[in-house]
Amino acid sequence: MLEYVSTFIAGGTPLIEGRLAILGAAASGLNLWYAFPLALLGNLIIIPITFKLLKLARFSDTIHKFFGKRIQKKINDYRREFEEWEELALLIFTAIPLPFSGAYSAILASRILNLKRRKSAFVIGLGVIIANVLGLLLSLGLIKLL
Repeated sequence: MLEYVSTFIAGGTPLIEGRLAILGAAASGLNLWYAFPLALLGNLIIIPITFKLLKLARFSDTIHKFFGKRIQKKINDYRREFEEWEELALLIFTAIPLPFSGAYSAILASRILNLKRRKSAFVIGLGVIIANVLGLLLSLGLIKLL
């Protein structure tokens, strides 16, 4: 039972997140059909919590104070392309099961780029689901890394 609780907690831990929690559960010999939803839930639950904590810490204000002009200039230079691709880029960034490309990094990116919170949370959630399913498929041996 404790291993499954650990899988849930690992699912919401930065750098580990759900996809690695699933691989860890597989390595520990846990039943993946029980471990997968726990890791996924742990990974999904951190999205609104992290957005709220960053809002309370006034993260966007601090970032924009230091980098705002540079970021805003780049956004203005590529406004049309940026608006066209922002959701897809955020989804792909979150869904790719690589280090530093999970929910926490995507949340930080969306705050730095001043994207809409609700839309970003939804897209990041979809990316987390895709990344966790990929982690499950890897753990089951249904797909192999090149």
